[in-house]
Amino acid sequence: MTTTKQKLYFEPAWDKTIAPTDGEKIRYHFQQQTKQLQGGVHLSFLWNARNHKGEHLITVLIHNFEQGNFRLHNTAISYYEKGKQPVNAMFSLPCEIAGNTSMPWTFIFSETNETNADPQYTIWK
Repeated sequence: MTTTKQKLYFEPAWDKTIAPTDGEKIRYHFQQQTKQLQGGVHLSFLWNARNHKGEHLITVLIHNFEQGNFRLHNTAISYYEKGKQPVNAMFSLPCEIAGNTSMPWTFIFSETNETNADPQYTIWK
């Protein structure tokens, strides 16, 4: 049985603007997480921040361990931080993630995209 090697992909805008230290952190997490995870699609927490509007900026690695492309369209995602109320919001990605590919992404959780819908994915801090 042949195993397919997971690839790390940076969207062109990320590739141009990401700080070298952040790129190193992402590569490190990619190497560690692809040893532990397999099958399906996983959103793995990297770091969080808040912007000037008070919105949560949650950066993750989206791991698509499936053979086919992954598309996120009007999908409820929950962000859970221990000891705090989970936040659910709706998201769409402007691109597809190829099969056997991981890609960093920042989700912005704001009041404008909050939802009561049951989340399809959860980001755990």
